Formats: sequence, C-alpha cells, structure tokens
Amino acid sequence: MFSMAVRNPSDINDPSIVWIPKNFTLDNFGDALKSMNYWKAFTVSMTLSIVCGFFDVFSCAIAGYGFARFKFPGKNILFLIVVFTIVVPSQTLILPLYSKWRYADFGGLVKLFTGQDSINLIGTLWPMIIPSVLAMGVRSGLYIFIYRQFFMGLPVALEDAAYIDGAGPYRTFFSIMLPNVKNAIITVFLFSFVWNWGEYYLTKQFLGSDNRSIMTALSMLRMDLSQVSALAGVQLGTNPEKIVTRMQAGCLLTAAPMLIVFIFTQSFLADSIEHIGIK
Repeated sequence: MFSMAVRNPSDINDPSIVWIPKNFTLDNFGDALKSMNYWKAFTVSMTLSIVCGFFDVFSCAIAGYGFARFKFPGKNILFLIVVFTIVVPSQTLILPLYSKWRYADFGGLVKLFTGQDSINLIGTLWPMIIPSVLAMGVRSGLYIFIYRQFFMGLPVALEDAAYIDGAGPYRTFFSIMLPNVKNAIITVFLFSFVWNWGEYYLTKQFLGSDNRSIMTALSMLRMDLSQVSALAGVQLGTNPEKIVTRMQAGCLLTAAPMLIVFIFTQSFLADSIEHIGIK
C-alpha cells in the first residue's frame, strides 16, 4: 500500500518495479486529502472514537457489574439478550433505528420542554454517542460480556469488606471494583476506539453528507476523485493508474491513525487480553 501510495502513476505498468518505485511522488496524498476532505472526516471519526470509547468504558462496566454481582428477576434472560446483540447485524435494525433518530422524542420529553413533537438527530453525532452512553453502542454486548467475566473473577470478599466499612453499592463499585479491572478498561476502550473508527454502515446512515466519517469518505473517494478531476478539466477515467495510486494513498491515510495507536498500545492490549482470557 505504501509503495503504491508514493508511486508515480507512470510506474504502475512497469514490470521491472515490484516494491521500490522509480519515481517517488507525494501528489497522490495531496489529491486524496483534498478529495476525501480528510481533516474534517478525521475529526469526525476521532471524536466518535474517543467519546464513544469513553462512554462505553463506564456504561458497559456498570451493566457488566450488575450482571456479575446482583440477583434480580430475569437476569439470565436479559444477559442472553445482551449476548444475542453481538451477532445481530445492524442492517436488520436500520429502519427502526433510523426512524427513532429521525423523529426522536425521548418518551415525550422533547414535546414537554420544546413544544415540538420530535427532533431530527440524523446528520449529527448523537445517534452514535447516545447509544454508547446507554451501553448500546457499537458491539456494546461484547464489552458487557468482557466486564461481566472479569468482575466474576474478582473475590466477593472485596465487596464484603467495603460493605462492612460502610460503603454502599455505588461507592464500592467506583472506589473498589472499578480500579481493579484496569485490564478490562483498556481492552474495552481500545476495542471501542477501533470499531468506531472503522464503522461504516451506521455512520453512513446516521451522520449524513456533512459529517462524513473517515470510512465513508474512503468509500466515496473514487467518485470524489472523478469530481475533483472534472473541475480541473481532467478525465480521470481515462487514466486508471491515477485512480489506483490515489486510492492506495487514501487507504493508507485511513489506516495510519490505527497503526499509530496499535504501535503505542500493543503491549497494553496483549497484556489485557491475556488477563481477561478471551481469544
């Protein structure tokens, strides 16, 4: 990918070139940045990844702790539903989800405070953030499962000691239990960060054209390249080599942030997954 991204289109059909181009160029990156409106898409995806990752860490921790420690009617059935959400494709739920965010009323609260029957949240970041706040974000079922397994592995004596000292359930959770699941927190945040960065289907449906995520921008790169070239008086379709090199540059720009994150967090991720015991 890197070799193609820094390669002059004239080198594409040269059979003597395998890895190292004869003519290096950075024009591919410039065209990809402009066509993708990269920095705006980067900001949108980075905001979603960080904000959703932060809320997933805490909301799913609360849900996982509840399933691990408390007894209540229908607990096993509810946890089965949580696990089931891991395997349900988002495409099967897109129509009711889109309708809910297009005509959001939050149980009548919108009309109570604004006088309107509903508000339109399509085209904003809220359809991705609100589910994360409520432990219903992208793959939240897996995060709840991870937390549940980790909390079940901690000794109950920790909580008993806290209760004897006068701490309630909330104080025990935030002061005793949560600091002891550092490995689970790291794993859930990194998983959420990466999956929100790579989420294409939901962001394309909910964010609209004004708030394109990095994956949506990448998927539209070929079309955007043609439009930019047409404005410049160039028919890109007659030069497929330019399309190839610029597409590879766009892919590299999209993958680079995740590669950087992995370089700095791979030891934490590997250690956390080893402690949690998932594969």
